[in-house]
Amino acid sequence: MNLSFYSASVGAAAQQEKLDVVANNFANINTEGYKTKNSTFADLLYTTTTGAQGGKVQRGSGTKLDKTDTIFDEGSYIDTDSKLDFYINGRGFFALKEPATGEVVYTRNGNFSMSQKGDDFYLSSCDGYFVLDKSGNYIKLNNLEDDEINPAVYDFSTLDGMRCVGDSNYMPTEKNGEAILSDVETSQCRLEGSNVDISKEMTKVIEAQRAYQFALKMVQTSDEIQTTINSLRG
Repeated sequence: MNLSFYSASVGAAAQQEKLDVVANNFANINTEGYKTKNSTFADLLYTTTTGAQGGKVQRGSGTKLDKTDTIFDEGSYIDTDSKLDFYINGRGFFALKEPATGEVVYTRNGNFSMSQKGDDFYLSSCDGYFVLDKSGNYIKLNNLEDDEINPAVYDFSTLDGMRCVGDSNYMPTEKNGEAILSDVETSQCRLEGSNVDISKEMTKVIEAQRAYQFALKMVQTSDEIQTTINSLRG
């Protein structure tokens, strides 16, 4: 009886975590370059017991949120009036370097601005990271009217497992390998919007709510049965 109670409570907690992931997707519908996160679940420990007729029966211990995958499908583009906005026409990432630590992260968010370093100005992200060119150098800005700005595009052999370090910034893991310079073109005065599909997210909300309700009902039923058993013993 205790097993059914705990299995249901663990399942309810897992559905709450799923709702948290969906809520984060909804919160970033208007975030440039944001990629949808998707929850993946895994079964907990199974035990084998003897059934009423002598047969073997497997009893599960519930489920848990195993991992959160990132869906790197391309989002729709948004035309802007800024020459510092860039859109990647295909697969790939912009490379951003944190000037203090030298750490390099990758993003699809091409909503760039200008940052000063010494007496010069450079192309940077909104959080202060400098955008890199094909040689891995900062992109110096002299005259926006005449400058030809060419941020580099990098790709990886596989995107599965990239670690999210912000709403739209990612760092590669050992599984992803080294960054590869890509020949994919970029478009100026254009941004990539979020790839969150509202209809799919609403479906996830409904599924999670129903599973959560069923789990709580199981908790309630288990508690009522245990109460009845205890009263009979008395």
